[in-house]
Amino acid sequence: MATFPQRLTELRNNRKLTVKELAAELGVSRQTISAYERGESVPDINLFVIMADYFGVPADYLLGRDSHSKDKKKLPLPHDFKDYNYTLMMEVAAILHEKNIKLS
Repeated sequence: MATFPQRLTELRNNRKLTVKELAAELGVSRQTISAYERGESVPDINLFVIMADYFGVPADYLLGRDSHSKDKKKLPLPHDFKDYNYTLMMEVAAILHEKNIKLS
């Protein structure tokens, strides 16, 4: 499976763009793009979405996930998801009560 740095480099090269050109298109520095391609940094979510739109690819693809796989399996939610939320809410309520914090 490809990684984000590999996909970004691949997409940039497919468009025959230099790092400097891509940086100008996205409104960031050349060093920022280089750091992304080396895997030393990642874009914030807003820039990530802009990048996916710019290249015309799904976010999953840019992340290195193959969103076109026929064998892709959905992760099931736990059967007791509602019970888990209830338990979590009760734990939070107990902590708030213990610390005498009142919500208005």
